[in-house]
Amino acid sequence: MKTKILQYLALACLLITVFSSCRKESFGGKENSQAGKTYVWITEAPELDQHFDVFTDIKLVTMFTIRRDPANKADLQKAVTVTIKSLGQDQLDVLTDTAGYTDLFPLSNLYTMPTAANIASGGIFTGTGGITKTATGFTVNFAAGEFAKSIIFFIDGSKLDLTKKYGSAFQITNFGGFTTKTGYGAIVATVGIKNKYDGVYHADGTFTRYSAPGVFLDSRTINQDKTLGTVDANTVSSTVADLGSGDPLNLTVNADNTVTVTFVGTSLSNLPAPYTQVGDNHYDPATKTFTLSYQYRGQLRTTTETLKLNQ
Repeated sequence: MKTKILQYLALACLLITVFSSCRKESFGGKENSQAGKTYVWITEAPELDQHFDVFTDIKLVTMFTIRRDPANKADLQKAVTVTIKSLGQDQLDVLTDTAGYTDLFPLSNLYTMPTAANIASGGIFTGTGGITKTATGFTVNFAAGEFAKSIIFFIDGSKLDLTKKYGSAFQITNFGGFTTKTGYGAIVATVGIKNKYDGVYHADGTFTRYSAPGVFLDSRTINQDKTLGTVDANTVSSTVADLGSGDPLNLTVNADNTVTVTFVGTSLSNLPAPYTQVGDNHYDPATKTFTLSYQYRGQLRTTTETLKLNQ
């Protein structure tokens, strides 16, 4: 019996060796962690739009993070320098989508960088060492083993104009000998104060589809929460009823509390025109409610909804 058990064990070991050898041969290369390219990229690219409640003290704001994804251990252990350029308003076209960023105000006189003492204290400042502000942007030094660095500003809220959006565009111009991920080499990073319309609203209404203008196809009830985010002092972003968060629309509250609906989603730009408002579009400040009626996809989609602030 003992002899048979030993024979079975020997056979099992032989099979494991054979299958292991076959798996290596079929792959024909190194493990993923030891092969490929090392990437240096901006994790929040191409846009990071941050809005905060009103503050008058100093707030720590992470503008963006530079990350090194090493293809192998050797690349991770290299000390490398990455150069970031701060772009002016006339250079925002380095990004593919810069709509809404032509009116940014510079942060140059409103922030300071973390000091050596801050960094030495550790904690929330881990990953900010080795960053130097230059006349044209930043120099980011990765020590051996470091894979992420955050550009952090100390922003003085007492100097912010609540009606303005601040920020800049930044672009990696030297990748330290590595490469970047397509679309992740530049960013527009903005900071602003939430307007009075910003918040989570409950949406009630009806979404209707037509097979041809005026020819009813079907409809469904709208019953969901939506987050309306600040765009500027009088505008918040929402979403189109049937296209989800990837296709936003903007709601601008005018001086007389009428609301202008603007379609800004990328998918909508490919749909048949017109994108129009129909019926009554207004905001009631007493109840904090938007009443909306809009139409798009060549009059084949119509939404009527009310958005009431959750309190």
